[in-house]
Amino acid sequence: MLGTAKEMLESTAKYVCEAFTVPYRETASFSELWHLARDRLDLLPQQVDVSKAGGKELRIILQSSWSIAEMTNQLRNREGTGHGRTLPTAISPQVALLVVREACSVTEFVLETLDRQMGRS
Repeated sequence: MLGTAKEMLESTAKYVCEAFTVPYRETASFSELWHLARDRLDLLPQQVDVSKAGGKELRIILQSSWSIAEMTNQLRNREGTGHGRTLPTAISPQVALLVVREACSVTEFVLETLDRQMGRS
């Protein structure tokens, strides 16, 4: 489940980059891809005007969404089935499901933002 969540997030970042023809290196890291995608969608926390009502809170929420994506990636690397892992994971099925649900929320938000910017919603 962790590997699938990470792959979904990585594929989403690539999809956004490709939708806007944003070039990325074939060997780009997860973090690089997500930075490019969030930058193109104006979803980087530092792009939020904190002088506007709710700006500070929105900046923190956007940072939290990035933290979910990045921690999903790191957790998959540490506890997921990728990289030929042979030992049982210490992550319970309930926690793995939480990670998947949060990754889905981030993905849905990013894809809805992309659709809006592309005039599809």
